[in-house]
Amino acid sequence: MRGKSVPICWTVVTLVGAIVIILVVSWQLFPRLTGAQAMVEDLTPAFTVDRVKGDRGGIEMVSAATNAADAMMHPDGAAAEYPKLIDFIGQRTGRSPEEAKALMRKDFPAINGFLASLPLPEVSAELPKLVHYLGTVLFLTPDQVDQMLRTDYPAIYQVIQNLPKLTDGWDAIPGTENLTRFNGTPVRTMPEMRTYLSEELVAPVERQQGNFRPLGVRGGVGFLAPLLLVLGIVVVIFGTTMFVLTLRGVPRNPTRFAWVVVSVVGVAIVGLVLALNLFPRLIGGQTLLEDTRPMFAKDRVVGDRTGIEFIDVFVNALGPAVPPDGGAAEEYPKLLDHVATEVGIPVQDVRDLVHLDFPHTANLLDGVPFSASTADATKLVEFLAAGSNVSTEQMYDTLRADFPQTYRLFTNLKLVTDGWKDVPGTENLTRFDGTPARTVPLVRDYFRDDVIPALERQQRNYVIVDTNWPPLVVFAPLLTVVGIAVALFGIYIGHLTRKQLRRQSEERPNPPAMAPDVPTPAGVS
Repeated sequence: MRGKSVPICWTVVTLVGAIVIILVVSWQLFPRLTGAQAMVEDLTPAFTVDRVKGDRGGIEMVSAATNAADAMMHPDGAAAEYPKLIDFIGQRTGRSPEEAKALMRKDFPAINGFLASLPLPEVSAELPKLVHYLGTVLFLTPDQVDQMLRTDYPAIYQVIQNLPKLTDGWDAIPGTENLTRFNGTPVRTMPEMRTYLSEELVAPVERQQGNFRPLGVRGGVGFLAPLLLVLGIVVVIFGTTMFVLTLRGVPRNPTRFAWVVVSVVGVAIVGLVLALNLFPRLIGGQTLLEDTRPMFAKDRVVGDRTGIEFIDVFVNALGPAVPPDGGAAEEYPKLLDHVATEVGIPVQDVRDLVHLDFPHTANLLDGVPFSASTADATKLVEFLAAGSNVSTEQMYDTLRADFPQTYRLFTNLKLVTDGWKDVPGTENLTRFDGTPARTVPLVRDYFRDDVIPALERQQRNYVIVDTNWPPLVVFAPLLTVVGIAVALFGIYIGHLTRKQLRRQSEERPNPPAMAPDVPTPAGVS
């Protein structure tokens, strides 16, 4: 039996290789680690430092726009405070309500029109009637009106197409029926969507960027499955070969140092684990999986798409009214001139008719660009502060206490108009193709066309990586233990081999001694 110890050891080596192969197959390491590698490669652009910072800048702009628009949406918002604000202006300036209204129309026309247009659903209700009116006075069919607006007044057309979708879906975004926060609370309204995107899409990316980026360096993680499979196959072949050779008693020179190969393989495994920093990388990878698990639930990935599509509607509905150039502010006077010319009446008469029949829409158009409304709002607060002998900051405090929705509208609308073409925090933000994304529409495009599609593509891979056993933290210690065990076992095989060879040498019989030469007697032939 003692002579069989070395072949038995090689049997153990073969068994270890077979176990490695079995684990690779039973743990589904190929689909798991291939999926993990695909995730790393596809999502790496989203986890760069500049893009993570840009994500936060973008979502803060969405938040400001949401706060401003939410005050514009409901009858009990800034619309309900507008008459009270007129009374407040009269009290602070010693004017009657009618005089205060006249003051607003004369000195602060943009913000006056803006506030008088609210709530926004009233504007949405008037838009189809306005389109019908244009068809009537211009003797155009609905399709011809649609074509005229799309071609000659694209910004106004964009508002007409999107504002009703925005107001209809503000408190019940279509497609969010199954969307919830990580704690299970529903996400249906735009303010809820804003909070969800901020805290449960952007925030996990911010928290886990330090754990994600190392996964993509030093070969990633996809190589581990083929490495382990090849290692297992090589060990099986080598162990089987050595078992046969030692069992047959092949001359000792080819086999006496075979144990060195086993030890070298073990040391190489441990060296690979250390050289690739697999301990911190895979521990970080598991932390990332656990923190982002709710984010990759199918309903939430679908909800991400729903959310960004509604933000797209949001940007298209109000965006043309924000800048002073190239938007509704330029097209509205041109449209009035066109109608006046075609009908043959003064432009002011057309404007008066629009105000009479479509007051909310007309007032809103009087308030564009929103940058002008913001400037008027700032001047109004400064005017009230001066008339009340208080500082501007104190007047803002008064507005916050007595007119919270108006204060919310004023302060957030300024953030939107100031940052529309230069979103704070996006100084180095680029699309995945490297093009800059600084404006609100471009940041929208970045989320809609780069970030969310990557999440959609990788949702299935995430499930494969996350739901199969064992967790990623097992691999580094497992490889280390296997490597150390293999190295020590190789040394043990070497010890047994030397011991067996020494014993064989001692047990081999000595060759018979040669008989001494005896002189032949003389005369004997």
